[in-house]
Amino acid sequence: MMTTIPDLAWYRRFINRHVKSARLETRCHVSSLDFRNFASRASGLYSSEASERAISASFKYLPELFPRLICLLIDGHPELNPEPLTAATRTSEQSLQLLDLARCPHELTPKLFKSDLFRGLVYLDISFTPGSVKTAVLSSLNPDTLPGLRVLKVAGKEIDNLTASLLFQTFRCQLWSLDLSNNKLGDEMIDTLVAHCIHPSTFHTDSHFDTEGRLILPKDIGSRRYGPFEFIEESERSKHERDLERYLSDSPFYSQRADQTELQEWQAIRPDGLAPLRHDDTNTAKKTLLSECLLTTSGSLDSRGTGLTHLYLSGNKFTVSGIERLLRTSRGRLEHFECDSCLFTPTISQAGQSFKTVKILGFPDTAPLFRPVVSSAIRSLRVHHSLVTRVPSVSMDGLPSASAIRLAEGQMFKNICRAYPLGLAPDTNPRITSLALTHIPAHSTGPVIEKLIQFLELACVQQKAIRHAGTLFDGRKSSVLKGLRHIRFELDPKFSESNDIISTSSDVDFDKILDPGEENFNEETTSGLFDDDVTFGITSRSAPKKAQVQPKRKSTSADEYPRWTSGRLKSPPYSDVSSEYVTCHVNATDSWSGNFYSVPVWIGSGHIGPHAAINEYMWNVQDPNLRTNIGPATPNHIAAGVPPMTYIFYAAWEAMIIPKNSAIREAAKSSIEFRDVAGAIKEYRLQTKGSEEHWDGKLELVRTGG
Repeated sequence: MMTTIPDLAWYRRFINRHVKSARLETRCHVSSLDFRNFASRASGLYSSEASERAISASFKYLPELFPRLICLLIDGHPELNPEPLTAATRTSEQSLQLLDLARCPHELTPKLFKSDLFRGLVYLDISFTPGSVKTAVLSSLNPDTLPGLRVLKVAGKEIDNLTASLLFQTFRCQLWSLDLSNNKLGDEMIDTLVAHCIHPSTFHTDSHFDTEGRLILPKDIGSRRYGPFEFIEESERSKHERDLERYLSDSPFYSQRADQTELQEWQAIRPDGLAPLRHDDTNTAKKTLLSECLLTTSGSLDSRGTGLTHLYLSGNKFTVSGIERLLRTSRGRLEHFECDSCLFTPTISQAGQSFKTVKILGFPDTAPLFRPVVSSAIRSLRVHHSLVTRVPSVSMDGLPSASAIRLAEGQMFKNICRAYPLGLAPDTNPRITSLALTHIPAHSTGPVIEKLIQFLELACVQQKAIRHAGTLFDGRKSSVLKGLRHIRFELDPKFSESNDIISTSSDVDFDKILDPGEENFNEETTSGLFDDDVTFGITSRSAPKKAQVQPKRKSTSADEYPRWTSGRLKSPPYSDVSSEYVTCHVNATDSWSGNFYSVPVWIGSGHIGPHAAINEYMWNVQDPNLRTNIGPATPNHIAAGVPPMTYIFYAAWEAMIIPKNSAIREAAKSSIEFRDVAGAIKEYRLQTKGSEEHWDGKLELVRTGG
């Protein structure tokens, strides 16, 4: 690779001598200029005027020198300044279609995109660049100046909810790919995103009820946290993931009229799952545009009017309830979705107040939302590993990493498996072809490794089943789905247990961890969670809620729960009703549609039964603080024992994830050894290689961070 100075010297000769002497016909063959790895090593020369003239100033003349230039990439260059592009004038009908300015250190002028040079821009990446997105949207980053823009990447731009809402209202359904990663976004912008950027027609349908189930939406009932209430009604076949017909793609669209060959505006047919996964990364976009330029075709990146199908939300401040509301209300339109971590915010019971500073990241109940009945078009995911492993990422002030992992893989793992037994499996949605799992700990005491290996085993089972389906439906081989073909495990950096772990209980002040002092605490962490001066966790300094109602009976204490072995619970609501249901009224302020309504909420019989999660739920319902957050029973709740098509108190259910007070001490004193996750995965792959138990898709193990 050439050094910086020879690169610059070559470029100056190229622009000032060779290009000017070349014929116009020759220069018209240049369609792309890629500066990403060109003279990229910073040096003293870069501060000189000559350096700026060498590359940056030449941008002004690029349309004149290369009339058919359609791709310009400057991603990550330490010194190049795209400002001269504002003075560039288009000398032909051709304009740039791809512009990659990501990580450029120079602030972009808000009027940059008013130039005719960008009129035909389809792909724009300005991630991690200085400058206000709000000012740019109001000035030139809008459909008036960029009518053809379809892919927009604005990661790392310090975008807040208000700016995001402005962006959504400005572009509406014009974009099909939007990268909002690493910004300052929270749940408040989700409803605006769905209302303006997701196509209004839905991919949800009853046509596949036999194999997938169907959605049941009670009329005008919902909550601001959940969204419109919906149930998944199962058929006898949709309950079982081994039905081979689930591997068949959807049948083609047939019209009853001979003169109708295309869908009408009011019709929406979901993708059949067979088309190649559409990529929106810079290299693929560049390759696609250049190929279309040579073949004089167009349209691969256009996709007009489809609305958002690719959405990137990693590195923000979303909660699990917010992301789940997004998945439910986006009408099955998303094809690629990324959210590498999400805050789980359970309401804390009286018994769990000592855990009010714990931060839990993960997706305990989200897996069923990626079934085709809800996520009808999804093909690719990049999400927190807990969606598969059932192990959250846990942190507390003063708790070392090793102890936090032991806590997560110990009692919290057991709690989640009990409350939410359904994790994501390959057959949850055979249409998903690519899956990346993020924030996997580098070391595990067992559960993370076991769940990842189990997932690879299930991928192999799916692989065999799809091949069997191809044989069984011999006449429809071309209609069999591919299933999961790409898995990526993203591991967090390694840590040294010897420098991190607590050897004895005397090494840490447990009282300080479990009771960090007098702080305002909001049980139902909502908008206050995202204030800049608030710790991103369950702790909150938002406006205090109404005073908590103290339990009247000592028997409702979590410490007393193990002693409950027989008899009906005697505390309210069980002392007030003989039924398994109580009627609850929802105020207009908490209602999704602003109306007042009442629903029957299932509280159980009050008698101990065979389902451990149900027993604990009934016990928790005795706490008046946990008789809140009403919602429909999900497939996870039903798998744990809740009757289908019923409402429950989510707060009482979520509370069972919170570990007991002794869990931290047990995690700190634990002598269970850690195993290297990457090593265990590699060992498993070597053992199965060449056998029928080997999944032959592409597996990536990636170490992130430093």
